[in-house]
This record gives sequence, structure tokens and C-alpha cells, in this order.
Amino acid sequence: MNKLLQIKKDFQTGQIDKARFIEAMSAEYAYLFSYPEFLKDVNIAEIRIRHDGIVAEFNDPRISLYCPPGDMRSAPFEALNFNDYEHQEIQAVRRIIFKLGGSAARFIDIGANVGFYSLALAHYFPGISGIAFEPIPETYVTLKRNFELNGVTSVRPLDLGLSDKSGEIIFYSYPSLSAAAGMTRILDGPDVKEVRCEVVRLDDYSQANDVKADFIKCDVEGAELLVFRGAEKLLARDRPAVFAEMLRKWSAKYDYHPNDLIHFFQQLGYGCFIIDGSRLHACPVVTEQTKDTNFIFLHLEKHAELLADWVD
Repeated sequence: MNKLLQIKKDFQTGQIDKARFIEAMSAEYAYLFSYPEFLKDVNIAEIRIRHDGIVAEFNDPRISLYCPPGDMRSAPFEALNFNDYEHQEIQAVRRIIFKLGGSAARFIDIGANVGFYSLALAHYFPGISGIAFEPIPETYVTLKRNFELNGVTSVRPLDLGLSDKSGEIIFYSYPSLSAAAGMTRILDGPDVKEVRCEVVRLDDYSQANDVKADFIKCDVEGAELLVFRGAEKLLARDRPAVFAEMLRKWSAKYDYHPNDLIHFFQQLGYGCFIIDGSRLHACPVVTEQTKDTNFIFLHLEKHAELLADWVD
């Protein structure tokens, strides 16, 4: 039982007297008072204790997220542990969206998890339209709760995965590390769960639902090449800016190298770039010395003006 509830129950049933009850509860409440100083240098404005969960509110972007119990690397916990969460990346994405039309831009969030990127863009560009794909049922519930918590209605959450084929497949999810979920088992954690999820090709979904994109964010723990193979027609037609994660150790689980994804985009007229503060640097190949794991793909023709302003 919850320790606070147990202490209260012990008092109510007469197992401890009033003085011991107050003392025991005070010891539990003491933990709360360690947080104000702890938050001074953290990009978390406040932590709210609600009847339906714990909510963390970021300073920038000013969004609120539920803290999934036990999910060690969810965005709020990452910010608490390391003072911020993907600050350089979200500011780069913000700059791209601004150049692509701001609130008039259309985006697709693939592997939305609990919605940090979708909610950040909805905050920076009120009314921006988007779709957030998240196939894992438990994570999708949190995603929807976060959209409701922030009053975001212009971005549509969908409980679907994306790949190079459509159908129902096994996903491997980890309650202690929800961001590691994927179509193959990338971790050997003891809490791994097998869940059946529906996946579609983005090209098929786009055609059936008249979806267009100016920007795509994709973070699917190694399956990025599969996702983009299933979106080749959309990429060729709309030429969106793309922000994608690429890790050698994860892509190897799907029998390809990040350079295969770079080559895929090069064939479509794109260049690959890494973020360095307020600048971008070309990254034509990933080597064993490459430390970056987040990359931006820009179309050399469509995004020529942005490249001229931003790339060294």
C-alpha cells in the first residue's frame, strides 16, 4: 500500500496515536521541501501533485506533461536529471517551423511518445496542424491525456505505428523506458512487454486522408529507414524538412546503417546536417567518431534559403 495511506490507516485503526501519526506524516512531507531549491537551475517551472497523477510544467516551452510512474527517462524526468530536455533540438525545430510558415505549417510527429515535440510546436505556433503517431497503447493514453491537459486540439493523436508495410505486428515496450519501444527488441530489460499494434505506410495513410507535410519528426528507435521507405511518395511530393534520430546500435537491429538512410534522402535531393548550437553542419556520412544522434534533413532546392542562412 501507498506509505502515506498506510500511515493514515494505522492512525484511523488505532495502531498509532495522534502524535506519532503527525510525526510520521511530517517526515513524508519533508521530501516536498527539497524541490524548490532543486528546481532553480532546471527547465521545470513547477511540479503539481494532482488526484490523477503528477504533472510537470516546463519553463520553455510552457507545456505540462504527466509523469508516467516508473518511466525513468520520460521528458520531465530527463529535465529534472539533466536540467533540460533536448533544448538545442527543439529550438532548431522551432526555427525550421518558423521559416516554413509558423502556425500555417503542417507537421507529422512519428513516434510521438508522450507528446513533448507536438506540444512544444503547438505552444510556439498556436493552431498549427499536425498528426502525432504513437502505437503503444499505454503510451498513447498518456499522449492523449497530455493533449487534453494542454488544451491542444489542432494536433491529432493517432494510435498507429508507421513502417514500410501495413498490418498488425508485435511491438516490444518497456514501462520503465517507454521511449525504447519498437518493432524489434532493442533492450533486454526484465519488464519488456509484447503488444500487438497496427502499422501503416505513411504513403497509404496520406493518400487516404489527404495528408500533406512541411515538417516531419521521426524517432522510432532504429526503424527510421522502414518508416521513410513507406513515405517515399510523400517525401518526393511535399519535400518536408525532416528531423530524425539515427543511432548505429539501434539501426543495426534492423540490419542497416545510418548511412543507408542518408543515402535514401540524398536520392530524393536532400542533405543531412547536424545541429551545433545556432548553426548546422553538413554530415554526408556517419562514422564511428560521430557522436550526434539527432539529424536534420533539408531539401537542397526547396530549403535553399534556410540553408543559406543557417549552414556553415
